Amino acid sequence: MSFKRRWIFANTTALFVSYLFYTPIAHGLTGTHGRHLTVQQLIAHTVALVVVALIVFVSQRFLLKTYINISWLRISLSIIIFVTFFWMGYYQELIPDGPDYDILFAYLILGTAMWLGKIPINGHWLATIIAVLSFPFASFIGVVILLLTITGFHIKFDVQTDAHHTIFWLTVGVTTGLLGGWISGMALWKILKKQRGIEENHS
Repeated sequence: MSFKRRWIFANTTALFVSYLFYTPIAHGLTGTHGRHLTVQQLIAHTVALVVVALIVFVSQRFLLKTYINISWLRISLSIIIFVTFFWMGYYQELIPDGPDYDILFAYLILGTAMWLGKIPINGHWLATIIAVLSFPFASFIGVVILLLTITGFHIKFDVQTDAHHTIFWLTVGVTTGLLGGWISGMALWKILKKQRGIEENHS
């Protein structure tokens, strides 16, 4: 199986599995919430975010270990940065109302933390930029797909109910794994094959 297909599979599977745990952890003990979270809810969601990041980063590390060395310290620091960016996006007030900035900010880290700075760019700036932006872009598309589905079929959707909360995150996660994995996989392979002198027919 090519790197690109394995990258798609690894990210999609990791995001799907991780978001099966997300709602039970985030809402299981502290319940649903509004815009403002209590300290207990903040802790529960942070733990859930850590689980998501850990599963995704370990999956990416497993696939990338053939090409680059990724330490467990980098994974630990990446988890901290991922969670930090999520809450920065959630609580920021500088950017006007719009998309879910918590997701966009966090997915910037989720899609790049394991390889950015580890894989020599060697002039492939465009491929690198595409790879960096692929996960936030795909996560936004995931939200759009869900909104269009809800609107088109006139579905009553309350993201704070556990079932709908899970559906929301699974939709975002799977879309990101498939679309973001496809885009970033192509871009990353362009850089990797140049770095290692690998022929395209071995991709």
